[in-house]
Amino acid sequence: MQTPPKDIVEIKREGAVLDILLTDPDHGNLVSNEAGDKIVAALDALDPAVKLIRISSTGHDFCKGRISPMPPPGSVVTGHDIRRRVADPALRVYDAIRHVPVPVMSVVRGAAAGYGCGLVAASDIAIAAEEAVFLIPELERNIPPTLVLTAALGRLPHKAAAWMVMSREPVSAKQACDWGLVSKVVPMAGLQTEVDALSATITGYAPEAVAAVKEYLLYAAGLSGAAAISLAANIAGTALSARFAGPR
Repeated sequence: MQTPPKDIVEIKREGAVLDILLTDPDHGNLVSNEAGDKIVAALDALDPAVKLIRISSTGHDFCKGRISPMPPPGSVVTGHDIRRRVADPALRVYDAIRHVPVPVMSVVRGAAAGYGCGLVAASDIAIAAEEAVFLIPELERNIPPTLVLTAALGRLPHKAAAWMVMSREPVSAKQACDWGLVSKVVPMAGLQTEVDALSATITGYAPEAVAAVKEYLLYAAGLSGAAAISLAANIAGTALSARFAGPR
Protein backbone atom coordinates (compact mmCIF):
# COMPACT_ATOMS: atom_id res chain seq x y z
CA MET A 1 0.00 0.00 0.00
CA GLN A 2 1.22 3.50 -0.80
CA THR A 3 2.61 5.36 2.19
CA PRO A 4 0.07 7.98 3.30
CA PRO A 5 1.11 11.62 3.05
CA LYS A 6 2.34 13.13 6.28
CA ASP A 7 0.31 16.35 6.21
CA ILE A 8 -3.31 15.22 6.23
CA VAL A 9 -4.56 17.85 8.67
CA GLU A 10 -6.54 20.83 7.41
CA ILE A 11 -7.18 23.65 9.88
CA LYS A 12 -10.16 25.92 9.16
CA ARG A 13 -11.59 28.79 11.18
CA GLU A 14 -15.14 30.02 10.79
CA GLY A 15 -16.32 32.52 13.38
CA ALA A 16 -16.03 31.05 16.87
CA VAL A 17 -15.36 27.49 15.61
CA LEU A 18 -11.99 25.98 14.73
CA ASP A 19 -12.23 22.84 12.60
CA ILE A 20 -9.49 20.21 12.49
CA LEU A 21 -10.19 18.04 9.47
CA LEU A 22 -8.42 14.73 8.67
CA THR A 23 -8.23 14.53 4.91
CA ASP A 24 -6.75 11.23 3.75
CA PRO A 25 -9.69 8.82 3.55
CA ASP A 26 -7.91 6.52 1.09
CA HIS A 27 -5.54 5.49 3.91
CA GLY A 28 -8.00 5.58 6.80
CA ASN A 29 -6.99 9.12 7.84
CA LEU A 30 -3.82 7.80 9.46
CA VAL A 31 -2.06 10.60 11.35
CA SER A 32 1.72 11.05 11.25
CA ASN A 33 3.75 12.59 14.06
CA GLU A 34 4.16 15.69 11.89
CA ALA A 35 0.40 15.96 11.38
CA GLY A 36 -0.10 15.54 15.13
CA ASP A 37 2.36 18.36 15.78
CA LYS A 38 0.29 20.54 13.43
CA ILE A 39 -2.76 19.89 15.61
CA VAL A 40 -0.80 20.80 18.75
CA ALA A 41 0.49 24.01 17.15
CA ALA A 42 -3.05 25.05 16.17
CA LEU A 43 -4.32 24.50 19.71
CA ASP A 44 -1.36 26.28 21.29
CA ALA A 45 -1.97 29.33 19.06
CA LEU A 46 -5.74 29.37 19.60
CA ASP A 47 -7.43 32.73 19.09
CA PRO A 48 -9.26 33.81 22.29
CA ALA A 49 -12.40 34.37 20.19
CA VAL A 50 -12.68 30.63 19.44
CA LYS A 51 -15.28 28.90 21.62
CA LEU A 52 -15.32 25.41 20.11
CA ILE A 53 -12.91 23.05 18.37
CA ARG A 54 -14.21 20.24 16.19
CA ILE A 55 -12.23 17.21 15.01
CA SER A 56 -13.76 15.46 12.02
CA SER A 57 -12.74 13.63 8.87
CA THR A 58 -13.43 13.13 5.21
CA GLY A 59 -14.43 9.76 3.81
CA HIS A 60 -15.78 6.66 5.49
CA ASP A 61 -13.61 6.45 8.61
CA PHE A 62 -12.76 8.90 11.38
CA CYS A 63 -9.17 7.78 12.00
CA LYS A 64 -7.83 4.23 11.86
CA GLY A 65 -4.59 5.00 13.71
CA ARG A 66 -1.32 6.70 12.91
CA ILE A 67 1.56 6.17 10.56
CA SER A 68 3.99 3.98 12.47
CA PRO A 69 6.83 6.01 13.99
CA MET A 70 8.70 2.85 14.98
CA PRO A 71 12.35 2.61 13.82
CA PRO A 72 13.12 0.07 11.07
CA PRO A 73 13.70 -3.55 12.13
CA GLY A 74 17.28 -4.11 13.22
CA SER A 75 17.77 -0.53 14.41
CA VAL A 76 19.74 0.01 17.60
CA VAL A 77 17.69 2.36 19.75
CA THR A 78 17.39 3.30 23.40
CA GLY A 79 14.30 3.65 25.54
CA HIS A 80 14.75 7.41 25.25
CA ASP A 81 14.67 7.13 21.45
CA ILE A 82 11.44 5.12 21.54
CA ARG A 83 9.84 7.60 23.89
CA ARG A 84 10.86 10.57 21.72
CA ARG A 85 9.73 8.97 18.45
CA VAL A 86 6.73 6.90 19.55
CA ALA A 87 5.24 8.00 22.86
CA ASP A 88 5.79 11.75 23.23
CA PRO A 89 4.25 12.88 19.89
CA ALA A 90 0.94 11.12 20.58
CA LEU A 91 0.86 12.21 24.22
CA ARG A 92 1.41 15.84 23.16
CA VAL A 93 -1.72 15.69 21.01
CA TYR A 94 -3.90 14.11 23.70
CA ASP A 95 -2.60 16.57 26.30
CA ALA A 96 -3.22 19.56 24.03
CA ILE A 97 -6.83 18.44 23.44
CA ARG A 98 -7.43 17.98 27.15
CA HIS A 99 -5.88 21.31 28.18
CA VAL A 100 -6.95 23.68 25.41
CA PRO A 101 -9.28 26.12 27.22
CA VAL A 102 -12.39 25.46 25.09
CA PRO A 103 -14.47 22.32 24.44
CA VAL A 104 -13.25 19.87 21.81
CA MET A 105 -15.88 17.90 19.90
CA SER A 106 -15.07 14.78 17.90
CA VAL A 107 -17.43 13.93 15.02
CA VAL A 108 -17.14 10.22 14.32
CA ARG A 109 -18.22 8.15 11.37
CA GLY A 110 -16.75 4.78 10.49
CA ALA A 111 -13.81 3.46 12.48
CA ALA A 112 -11.97 5.20 15.30
CA ALA A 113 -9.10 2.83 15.99
CA GLY A 114 -6.02 3.13 18.18
CA TYR A 115 -4.80 6.72 17.88
CA GLY A 116 -8.21 7.69 16.49
CA CYS A 117 -9.92 6.20 19.54
CA GLY A 118 -7.49 8.24 21.64
CA LEU A 119 -8.56 11.44 19.89
CA VAL A 120 -12.19 10.67 20.73
CA ALA A 121 -11.37 9.80 24.34
CA ALA A 122 -9.36 12.98 24.87
CA SER A 123 -12.18 15.14 23.47
CA ASP A 124 -14.77 16.68 25.76
CA ILE A 125 -17.72 15.75 23.54
CA ALA A 126 -18.09 13.05 20.89
CA ILE A 127 -21.03 12.70 18.52
CA ALA A 128 -21.03 9.46 16.56
CA ALA A 129 -23.02 8.05 13.69
CA GLU A 130 -24.83 4.80 14.46
CA GLU A 131 -22.44 2.95 12.12
CA ALA A 132 -19.30 4.14 13.94
CA VAL A 133 -17.07 1.58 15.67
CA PHE A 134 -14.30 1.99 18.23
CA LEU A 135 -11.36 -0.30 18.82
CA ILE A 136 -7.94 -0.47 20.43
CA PRO A 137 -6.10 -3.17 18.42
CA GLU A 138 -2.46 -2.60 19.43
CA LEU A 139 -1.98 -5.87 21.33
CA GLU A 140 -2.34 -7.72 18.01
CA ARG A 141 1.22 -6.47 17.39
CA ASN A 142 2.19 -6.90 21.08
CA ILE A 143 2.24 -3.14 21.58
CA PRO A 144 0.80 -2.13 24.97
CA PRO A 145 -1.65 0.70 24.16
CA THR A 146 -0.78 2.80 27.20
CA LEU A 147 -0.83 6.00 25.13
CA VAL A 148 -4.47 5.53 24.12
CA LEU A 149 -5.31 4.51 27.68
CA THR A 150 -3.77 7.76 28.90
CA ALA A 151 -6.18 9.66 26.65
CA ALA A 152 -9.05 7.61 28.12
CA LEU A 153 -8.15 8.21 31.78
CA GLY A 154 -11.29 9.29 33.64
CA ARG A 155 -13.38 8.94 30.49
CA LEU A 156 -13.70 5.17 30.15
CA PRO A 157 -14.41 2.73 33.02
CA HIS A 158 -11.63 0.32 33.99
CA LYS A 159 -13.40 -2.83 32.85
CA ALA A 160 -14.50 -1.24 29.59
CA ALA A 161 -10.94 -0.14 28.82
CA ALA A 162 -9.55 -3.57 29.72
CA TRP A 163 -12.13 -5.27 27.49
CA MET A 164 -11.34 -3.06 24.51
CA VAL A 165 -7.60 -3.62 24.90
CA MET A 166 -7.61 -7.35 25.70
CA SER A 167 -10.35 -8.48 23.31
CA ARG A 168 -9.47 -6.08 20.46
CA GLU A 169 -13.12 -6.40 19.41
CA PRO A 170 -14.83 -3.46 17.72
CA VAL A 171 -17.22 -1.65 20.02
CA SER A 172 -20.45 -0.25 18.60
CA ALA A 173 -21.34 3.41 18.88
CA LYS A 174 -24.20 2.52 21.23
CA GLN A 175 -21.90 0.56 23.54
CA ALA A 176 -19.31 3.34 23.43
CA CYS A 177 -22.04 5.78 24.44
CA ASP A 178 -23.16 3.54 27.31
CA TRP A 179 -19.55 3.46 28.56
CA GLY A 180 -19.11 7.21 28.28
CA LEU A 181 -16.61 7.25 25.43
CA VAL A 182 -19.26 8.87 23.19
CA SER A 183 -21.70 11.62 24.19
CA LYS A 184 -24.50 10.94 21.69
CA VAL A 185 -25.26 8.55 18.83
CA VAL A 186 -27.37 9.68 15.88
CA PRO A 187 -28.30 8.27 12.46
CA MET A 188 -25.69 9.01 9.81
CA ALA A 189 -28.17 11.15 7.87
CA GLY A 190 -28.63 13.41 10.89
CA LEU A 191 -25.00 13.61 12.02
CA GLN A 192 -24.13 16.99 10.52
CA THR A 193 -27.44 18.50 11.64
CA GLU A 194 -26.73 17.39 15.21
CA VAL A 195 -23.19 18.77 15.06
CA ASP A 196 -24.36 22.10 13.66
CA ALA A 197 -27.08 22.46 16.30
CA LEU A 198 -24.78 21.74 19.23
CA SER A 199 -22.07 23.99 17.76
CA ALA A 200 -24.57 26.86 17.54
CA THR A 201 -25.61 26.27 21.15
CA ILE A 202 -22.04 26.24 22.48
CA THR A 203 -20.90 29.27 20.50
CA GLY A 204 -23.89 31.21 21.84
CA TYR A 205 -22.45 31.13 25.36
CA ALA A 206 -20.09 33.72 26.82
CA PRO A 207 -16.49 32.59 26.21
CA GLU A 208 -15.48 32.88 29.88
CA ALA A 209 -18.42 30.64 30.89
CA VAL A 210 -17.43 27.97 28.37
CA ALA A 211 -13.80 28.10 29.48
CA ALA A 212 -14.86 27.80 33.12
CA VAL A 213 -16.81 24.61 32.44
CA LYS A 214 -13.86 23.07 30.57
CA GLU A 215 -11.46 24.00 33.38
CA TYR A 216 -13.67 22.60 36.13
CA LEU A 217 -14.32 19.30 34.37
CA LEU A 218 -10.59 18.93 33.73
CA TYR A 219 -9.38 19.54 37.27
CA ALA A 220 -12.27 18.52 39.53
CA ALA A 221 -12.09 14.78 38.82
CA GLY A 222 -10.73 12.95 41.84
CA LEU A 223 -10.80 15.95 44.18
CA SER A 224 -12.22 15.62 47.66
CA GLY A 225 -15.50 17.36 48.49
CA ALA A 226 -13.89 20.41 50.06
CA ALA A 227 -11.31 20.79 47.30
CA ALA A 228 -13.93 20.42 44.58
CA ILE A 229 -16.10 23.05 46.27
CA SER A 230 -13.19 25.46 46.55
CA LEU A 231 -12.26 24.92 42.91
CA ALA A 232 -15.88 25.46 41.84
CA ALA A 233 -16.09 28.73 43.77
CA ASN A 234 -12.80 30.06 42.42
CA ILE A 235 -13.55 29.20 38.79
CA ALA A 236 -17.13 30.50 38.96
CA GLY A 237 -15.99 33.69 40.67
CA THR A 238 -13.36 34.37 38.02
CA ALA A 239 -15.77 33.69 35.15
CA LEU A 240 -18.62 35.74 36.60
CA SER A 241 -16.37 38.69 37.42
CA ALA A 242 -15.91 39.18 33.67
CA ARG A 243 -19.53 40.39 33.51
CA PHE A 244 -18.65 43.36 35.69
CA ALA A 245 -15.28 44.20 34.16
CA GLY A 246 -15.33 47.61 32.61
CA PRO A 247 -12.96 50.37 31.60
CA ARG A 248 -10.75 51.65 34.37
